[in-house]
Amino acid sequence: MFAYSGIFFLFINFAICFFVSMALYIDFNEPKFEKIIKLWIQLSATYIMVSSILVLGWGYGFELFLLELIAINYASPLKNLILKITLPLLQLTLFIILYFTFSGLDVNYGSETIKHISFIFCFCMIAVKFFVLQDNTNTISTLDIIATQKQNISYKNIAEIDYLTGLYNRAPMNEIISKHFKMLSNHQIRSLAIILCDIDNFKNVNDTYGHIFGDIVLSKVAEILNIKISKFGKICRWGGEEFLAIIPAQNFKKCIQIAESARIAIHSANPDKVPISATFGLLYIEDPIEINQAISIADNLLYRGKNQGKNQVVSEKYEPNQR
Repeated sequence: MFAYSGIFFLFINFAICFFVSMALYIDFNEPKFEKIIKLWIQLSATYIMVSSILVLGWGYGFELFLLELIAINYASPLKNLILKITLPLLQLTLFIILYFTFSGLDVNYGSETIKHISFIFCFCMIAVKFFVLQDNTNTISTLDIIATQKQNISYKNIAEIDYLTGLYNRAPMNEIISKHFKMLSNHQIRSLAIILCDIDNFKNVNDTYGHIFGDIVLSKVAEILNIKISKFGKICRWGGEEFLAIIPAQNFKKCIQIAESARIAIHSANPDKVPISATFGLLYIEDPIEINQAISIADNLLYRGKNQGKNQVVSEKYEPNQR
């Protein structure tokens, strides 16, 4: 009779603990309640395991769960030093007491069938409660971290990407340029090309067709430049209607071909049947040079092209001895 009442006691207690745990998880499934749920899991799981050993006996694996709780406690988000020390000490003390009290005793279950049914039931309840809830509270933290990272990435993208063209803006491009010039100085790459592109007569486009159409032109030119140049290097919106690209490790002729291909594609675009064009200044570099000096030379090449009739690529190979 004692065996049946003991098993019934376990069933009732396990069911209560399980449904209370589920209710806590469902009602308080938020990161701010994670520590409370973790503490409840520790305390209720300890209670269930001790109850299982008292009723079912020693040697059926529940004492191993008790030991595992001690290790898991240190990985929990509990910051309270007293709890972090007290809980493992309590669990270890219970383990030692139960070992010396029950390890040599044999418990009478009434029958082998009831014995196995009770063990399977208790084991499943502990497994579901302990592993599922423990995993879910970890998931809360994980999802919270992922959400924070995504938000940070989103803010980072907002800061680095030009909202209209989808290209890098000037700030991240400055870092990219610095890295490439450092690589050139350290002989990690043999060459660099700095390309400046400016949309021809853009002020007239805005004045004639409006700023909304001007934005369409900017987006279209950015799209073409991205298609033609991004496979070889990096490109950004440098400011206004001006774009800057940096192409590493290509020969002079290839860089000119890339810029010329972009120029032809822009001239052929004709958004809303409005002809547009762009002028390019390209400086090819094989020897170390200051960044500002290189960009200044490319800018002079660009405006040389503007003065020579626009819609062209003006290129030059940097020769340090000639300057």
